[in-house]
Amino acid sequence: MSRDSDRLSGTGRPVRGGRPRLTRVRPGLWSLPIPLPGPPGHVLVYVLETDVGPYLVDAGWDTEEGWSALTAGLKALGTRVEDVRGVLVTHSHLDHYGLAPRVREVSGAWVALHALDSVGLSQFRSDPALRLAALLRKAGAPEEAVARALDDLGRRPGVDAALPDRYLTDRERPEVPGWDLTALWTPGHTPGHLCFWEPRHRLLLAGDHLLPRTTVGMYEPRDDNDDPLGDYLGTLEPLESMKPNLVLPAHEYRYADLATRIGELRHGHATRTAVAASVLREGPVTAWRLAGRLRRSGTLEGLRGFPLRATVSRALVILAHLRRLGAAREVPGPPPHWKATRRLEQCEAGFFKS
Repeated sequence: MSRDSDRLSGTGRPVRGGRPRLTRVRPGLWSLPIPLPGPPGHVLVYVLETDVGPYLVDAGWDTEEGWSALTAGLKALGTRVEDVRGVLVTHSHLDHYGLAPRVREVSGAWVALHALDSVGLSQFRSDPALRLAALLRKAGAPEEAVARALDDLGRRPGVDAALPDRYLTDRERPEVPGWDLTALWTPGHTPGHLCFWEPRHRLLLAGDHLLPRTTVGMYEPRDDNDDPLGDYLGTLEPLESMKPNLVLPAHEYRYADLATRIGELRHGHATRTAVAASVLREGPVTAWRLAGRLRRSGTLEGLRGFPLRATVSRALVILAHLRRLGAAREVPGPPPHWKATRRLEQCEAGFFKS
């Protein structure tokens, strides 16, 4: 592969108004930005050089612009999509998984994902509007709000997402010649989210798990036993104890101080959970109403499309966490709503201790 590293390398943190560029992170490890059709604008695909060809961590959204960026970036490194040997996907969201089957078709590379996220690929085959309607009704939204949200989003077919070839498990070491990678199961953003640890350089390829600026959303609870936020918080101490020299997220920019970032994330989640608890102390509340109270404006007014979905989903995630703690319980509708339990005050005292 090309060793034109001086021309292509950079800090990884784009200047204001600038776009990220192909960057050498370490010898044989590159960050390749792939554009997205909407916010956050791009996803960072990491290219691992080996003697037998490149391996990718994530692949980008399946658009022609994304495909062109991937092929051009690999060409700049002196290689081709046809030479890719494997694609390690951190999670099933289409900005990470989307191009992986296309890479496989061209190159014969294997595609690997955690099994729990492989199940989640089926959701992309359904109409996004129908998924949004189900979420809003679960949150107790009035039917006029559901209808308005569907009008805003419009109806369109889902996306066909081909299945991976391999399923990675926690602590499995995928075969990538010359690299000592370990897959780490880090649920929260999705049920099967994976990070990848490389101990020789003390690098943590973090997907969407630990972004430097953004607090990512959690997956929507699927049943009464799901606690995505609790699962997410449970991953933070083991990752912090690894003391990586550099965190390589899939969006925004790379950073070194994981301990500080984890402290910020813990505090942010504790603050939002405490706000939810205070709302519950006022009396029964729907997740729909709580979603508005969790915003600075105190209302969902003006939210449309994905921001509305993310805000309502966040309320359901926090309520599921409070249910796991024994501090809240769900009451069937119509509309479904939530009540505080006697344990709520006891749990509130512990929100900021970790």
